[in-house]
Amino acid sequence: MTIDRLGEGMILVTLMQDDMSRYSLDFNASAEGEDTRRGLTRLMLRVGEECGLDHRDKCYLIEALPGKESCLLIISVRSNKPRRRWRIKRENQQECCRFPTADDLLDWLSRPESARFSYALYEVGCSYYLIPEYPLSNADRGLISEFGVVTDESPIAIARIRENGRLLREHSRRRRHPRYISSAAI
Repeated sequence: MTIDRLGEGMILVTLMQDDMSRYSLDFNASAEGEDTRRGLTRLMLRVGEECGLDHRDKCYLIEALPGKESCLLIISVRSNKPRRRWRIKRENQQECCRFPTADDLLDWLSRPESARFSYALYEVGCSYYLIPEYPLSNADRGLISEFGVVTDESPIAIARIRENGRLLREHSRRRRHPRYISSAAI
């Protein structure tokens, strides 16, 4: 058996009949595939030792050219590149409520619960959009859903509403945190 390294990724192996029988290599159609596979595995370990190949992260393409007295194996060695990992970033979503008519909006504004949180109100076309400053609680979401449609919108959609809409009202509710008030500020 002769092993010639032709390049970085190409090895040429010439096997004689006794080498083929030692490694149980028989490339006839009637040969059992499992014995041939085991023999090729043992042969590749020997070739790796002779050529100084590290078998980790490598894949091999073996072409066998059988002859009467010998067999020629052309082995192409390729590094098995790790697959690219794609990460999908979750898009930041912001809540938005669309009131289809002015009557729905006025009905909601007449409720005392409408003053519980900070929001900006815009008119775009014939619809009215309420953009809350903070995420809505489940109770607030349920209340607003009686009068309008609450959806999660992308930052681009919110920016379009703010840019193309007409600001009707901004309501800021001051958040009080009495336990964080400094005595130096009093």
